[in-house]
Amino acid sequence: QKKLFIKSFILLFFSSIIGVSFGYLLGLATENVVLLADYIKSLYTSQGSNGLYYHTSSLANSATDNSYRYAGANPNNYVCFGSTASTCPSDNLYRIIGVFGNQVKLIKNTRYGMYAWDSGGSNTWSSSTLNTGTLNGTYISGLSSTWQNKIATTNWKVGGMSQNTSATAKQYYDKEIGSSSSSTTYSAKIGLMYVSDYGFAASLDYWTTELYNYEPSKSSNWMYLGGIEWTISRGSNNSSSAFYVGFGDVSAATVSGSVAVRPVFYLTSSTQYVSGSGTQSDPIRIN
Repeated sequence: QKKLFIKSFILLFFSSIIGVSFGYLLGLATENVVLLADYIKSLYTSQGSNGLYYHTSSLANSATDNSYRYAGANPNNYVCFGSTASTCPSDNLYRIIGVFGNQVKLIKNTRYGMYAWDSGGSNTWSSSTLNTGTLNGTYISGLSSTWQNKIATTNWKVGGMSQNTSATAKQYYDKEIGSSSSSTTYSAKIGLMYVSDYGFAASLDYWTTELYNYEPSKSSNWMYLGGIEWTISRGSNNSSSAFYVGFGDVSAATVSGSVAVRPVFYLTSSTQYVSGSGTQSDPIRIN
């Protein structure tokens, strides 16, 4: 913003001398601004190109939500968030889940810590200690206001679904946030991955596999962290369980257990791409 102000002042001065419209010159000066969402979409040329899949109704077994999602073993979807250091600290590396509408969704590349989904044993996300005390408490408070303002407030769908051992990524998607989902939402900046986010991060060949038997996909799934970690989705058939990824598979467990957690959030639609190829050593930098 400071650079744009200085550039605008120079252009205003220059335009007064040569008699050219200030608006015209300012348009030329800012035409190279690229929104991050548009940049990621531009990398897609066909299904699987640059690790991206466009989830239209014509893509078999997909979410059919017109999102652009990264899938496969190790796509170039790294972003440096929370730091402007020339070498991005490992703790500030995030990865792009995908582009949803005009917003880019990120997940932390490393675990934030080990936490219970809810220390009191209830699987209601609005009162979850992980939600209110950790993610939208300690974690976001640790970011400067500049970086906090890059995170969009989101209506997270948190109704969950009953455990179904025969469910694929698409079937989980429909129950979590799609056509058959609950209307229960919670508005906040920070959440967790959905089960379907994890399912669709695996190579296309696995999208017809039931997620309870997803262990073979872990070497082809960039989102697989290793060990066990929580998702945001609750078990709707009881009051005390939530879904987790455990050693590649998806299952449900009592929410009072402490396992790994990775913050997930959407960047504001105005977030701009600055540089970077998206590799771990050359992550994408944003304005």
